[in-house]
Amino acid sequence: MGITKMVNYNFALDLFEKGKVPPTYTSINNERIGESYNNQGFTTTNTLFDDITEVKCIPDFLTPLPHSDLKHLKILKIKRIQGFYIDLSKYSSIADFLNDHFSSKQRARLRSQLRRLENCFDIDYKVYYGQIDKSHYDYLFDTLEIFIEKRFKQRGEAFDPTVNLADVRERCYSMINDKRASLHVLYNGVVPIDICLNYHFQDVLNHSIRSYDIDYAKFGLGNTDIIQQLEWCLENGFQIFDFMWGDLPYKHFWSNKIYLYEHHIFYHSKSIIKQFLVACKAKVYKLKDHLDSRRAKSKNKNIFHGKDHAQKTSTGERVKIEEINCKDATNELNRTGSLNINVDHDKYSWLKPLIYNFQHRHVVHSNNITVHQLNGNPSTYFVLGNKSAVKIIHQNL
Repeated sequence: MGITKMVNYNFALDLFEKGKVPPTYTSINNERIGESYNNQGFTTTNTLFDDITEVKCIPDFLTPLPHSDLKHLKILKIKRIQGFYIDLSKYSSIADFLNDHFSSKQRARLRSQLRRLENCFDIDYKVYYGQIDKSHYDYLFDTLEIFIEKRFKQRGEAFDPTVNLADVRERCYSMINDKRASLHVLYNGVVPIDICLNYHFQDVLNHSIRSYDIDYAKFGLGNTDIIQQLEWCLENGFQIFDFMWGDLPYKHFWSNKIYLYEHHIFYHSKSIIKQFLVACKAKVYKLKDHLDSRRAKSKNKNIFHGKDHAQKTSTGERVKIEEINCKDATNELNRTGSLNINVDHDKYSWLKPLIYNFQHRHVVHSNNITVHQLNGNPSTYFVLGNKSAVKIIHQNL
């Protein structure tokens, strides 16, 4: 008797990222649009299922049809791992969804975030779907990787080790041109500040990788990019906006469908050993999912709460911040003399989040902001708007 092997597939990742269906299924039914998707890799080879075959992460908005001819197979179906998505099938506009899903107070907050962002910067929103210049694609992907690195460094965590960004970059350029993927980008002028990579299957948009410039954290870019993407989905016939797994507060906030992914384990019905192994696996998964759920709740508690006047920048610089009268700031600058600062220079990039926080508080457009460094006191900076100002003192350790 040979050693029993475990063959594993991830249904969601295989389908959305690679366009493949595990060989345990002949097709996929999509009841919303009345279409099926035949499995091009399907085989009737009986020896294919001699081992235990696991298929993880089957979403409840698609129905895979198992091979019906292999009578000796049993399928254990278990629910595990929380999934999140937005079902747009009953909405004709973004306003309909927002009115139905959120309270008036929540909608007012979302509108306020968008107004502040647009009043402070020259915001543009672009979708790359069906065509993208290769050089601009590489530029956007470079930027996305920088965003991810900065964001996870800020959180003190490592990016998902199962995601190989080099493989994603290589794969997705052709997928975008073939309309199997898309990039949704928020720009400040010509500079990307929020980038989302999505995969497409029939009427499903799979929200895969997203990140943003953490210097703009006060402006709620994540909410703005989701609104823009949902509007695009409704205009282009996508009914499911899939957040996948990962228990994060923003997914609870936006999702109108929260469920457990189905997990299928195929095994030989007459093998006592395989029956025993499958039963053990099911018990292990139950315990693991319980522990993971408890850890996730503890970790995400108050994850987005923070102080408005941070004393440390996103790059770790320690500063002292003082709100002052604009006239007083101008008088001090005239009295001591100053140097106009270009914050796009790497040397001064640590000032950006402080400037953006100032703009957020006082709703000042970038065109009306000037930044000065005091002569004779290079650790002191002034940020001036139309009516307000802030004094920033860099505290060397």
